[in-house]
Amino acid sequence: MIVVPDRRRSVRNPSLDNALIRFGDLSLCCLVRDITEHGAALKADEPPSSLPDQFTLIVPPSKTYTCSVVWREGDWVGVVFDV
Repeated sequence: MIVVPDRRRSVRNPSLDNALIRFGDLSLCCLVRDITEHGAALKADEPPSSLPDQFTLIVPPSKTYTCSVVWREGDWVGVVFDV
């Protein structure tokens, strides 16, 4: 068995939070599966290929992140939080 090292800069925090992806005048519901201080794994109600490369992620009650997509796989999309 091959073990691939974890290249994340910070520890993943498992999550099942509902959130919103916002771009332009559109808002889409999504599920936040994992989140770190640098990024997250999201499952959107729309296919990942229909999401733009940059958008705003709103995680209630009070977190807002500007995101850039770094990977798309199946129903999931991985984002990094822009600083």
